[in-house]
Formats: sequence, C-alpha cells, structure tokens
Amino acid sequence: MKRLLWLSLLICVVSLLACAHSGGLTKPASYGYKVNIPEGWRKIDNNRYLLLTKENPFQQYILVQNRPIGKSFRHTKKKMHTTMLPEEAAQIVVDELISDQNLLNLKLLNNTPLNISGYDGFKILYTYQDGEGHTFKTLYYGFIKADTFFNLRFTAADRFHFQRDIDAFRLMLKSLEIVKAKKT
Repeated sequence: MKRLLWLSLLICVVSLLACAHSGGLTKPASYGYKVNIPEGWRKIDNNRYLLLTKENPFQQYILVQNRPIGKSFRHTKKKMHTTMLPEEAAQIVVDELISDQNLLNLKLLNNTPLNISGYDGFKILYTYQDGEGHTFKTLYYGFIKADTFFNLRFTAADRFHFQRDIDAFRLMLKSLEIVKAKKT
C-alpha cells in the first residue's frame, strides 16, 4: 500500500513538473510522436505524457511529452514560440528547473544545441536532490516542431541505474518519429 501511495505521488509530481501551467485550457498539440518502448520497460501513460519505468519510477523513468508551445510553464510562466532558436527554448526549460523549489541543489552539467531526429533542439544534463536527499540525474532533450514542443527525458536515482539504463533511452530517442496529431 505504501508503495502504491509513493507511485501515485511520483506520477502527480512528474505530471505537475511536466504539464502544469497557469491559466485555462489550451488547444491540443498539432503533432504527436511514435517511439519504440525499450524491452523490459513498462509504460504508465495518459493523454498528456508517456511515462516508462524499468523497475520502479523511484529508480529510473523516461518521460516523453508533446505540448502546445503557447502553454506556459508552471514555475516561470514563460511560453515558447514558433520562431525560437533551440538555445532560447533551452533557456526557458533551465529557468523552469531553477525556479522549481522541489529540485534541491540543482546543478546544470551541460546545455548544448543538438539535432534530434532531424529537428534543431537541445540537450540538458543536470542533477538535483529531492526532499529526502536522494540525488537524481536527468538527461533532457527538447525541440519545437511547428506549434508543438517535444521533450524526452531520462531520470535515474543514482549512477548505477543511470549508466545501466541510458542506452535503452538512447535507443528509444533514435526511434522517435513525429506524426500529425489526430483530431479529437
């Protein structure tokens, strides 16, 4: 029961970090994605993001999300726009991370422009601690396609899980395919 409570809490926190915004409803993203789920990983998804874990979301998870660029971020209230350079989009994400009080002792290790599946984007590598002092390492990729911001991230609780599972994330990242979203 305690494990289910922690899992529910993690999913809520991840969804707030990844999807929360101020203001009313926004239109859905125009583009979706397809990815190959790594062998041995299970998915926990909903309409706003795809969450994958191998053993336990407290050890490691992969989060994939597409969101309309007009949707503001929770902690910075900033919005992306279609003409942004990858460096500008990355700075909004960095501002969001720095402003998030749940990410204690945040350390940005790398922030680099990068081509992701044929799109100009960025890669951010950072570490942080949670409220209990556990250290996490995250590799965050993002790019804009028309009116949609895509982000894919891999987070692991320690060096062992990060090193062991990073190749599965990289294979999934290579499989990323952008598709026109279905009208609902």
